[in-house]
Formats: sequence, structure tokens, C-alpha cells
Amino acid sequence: MLDRDYRDIVAGLVISTMGGAAALYALATYATGTLTRMGPGMMPATLGTILVVFGLLIAIPALARRGKTVHVRVRPLIFLSASVLSFAVMIRSVGFVPTVFATTFIATFAESNLSLTRAAVLAGAMALLTWSIFILGLGLTIPAFDWRF
Repeated sequence: MLDRDYRDIVAGLVISTMGGAAALYALATYATGTLTRMGPGMMPATLGTILVVFGLLIAIPALARRGKTVHVRVRPLIFLSASVLSFAVMIRSVGFVPTVFATTFIATFAESNLSLTRAAVLAGAMALLTWSIFILGLGLTIPAFDWRF
């Protein structure tokens, strides 16, 4: 039992669980309609069901195959979670551009081989690129800078 491919087993079960939860939520909350007159719940229920099937197709064969030892890397988990959390906290208080800069800068600490200068250049380029795509190109009404000082 200790030589199973736990990475694929866990990944497949997580995918199946998330897909099942999405499908059940869609079925319980939205009207699905019929195939000729689809309701708002048809697509999420169908995609959730497809995720359940794909997750099981990943997990079941992994029960019979040997896998490598799973090494959990904590550093990327911490910094990427902090990056997502910083986006949620900052987007309404400082605006889009500083939020993207900070989020990208924090996410670069997930890897240890990137210098602070390169991280700042990458964050600046990402902020400029996302600003030009989402605000200039697509015309989203998110304020680019919303300093409340």
C-alpha cells in the first residue's frame, strides 16, 4: 500500500471532488432546462460531471501503479497563497496597477533563485502589460490607481 502513486490518486480525487461539488451546486441552485432550451445550470452541471469522470480516470489507474515519493514544497504554497490573498486585500484600496505589481512581486518569492531586481522588473512589466490589456485594450472600469492617502 505504501508504493502507490499517491500524487495522481490525490490529484484525481481532488478534481473529482471539486467537479462533483460544482455539479451538485449547479443542480441545486440553477434551473438546468432541457437540451433544446438549456438553462443557466446546464453548463456548470455538465462541466462538473466531466471533471468527476476525468478525476476518476486519473485516480483509479494510479491505484495499481507505483509512484515516486511525494515531496511537498512549502515555500511555493506559502508565497503563492500570500500573493492571492494580497490581491484580494489590495484591489479595492490601491487600484489595479499597484495590486498586480505587489501580487507578482510576492509570487516571485516562491522560487529562491530570482533576485530582488529581477523580481521588481518582472512585477513592473506584468503590471504594465495587464494595465494595457485590461484597462486600455478591454476598457474595464477598474481604477488603475486608487490611492487613498
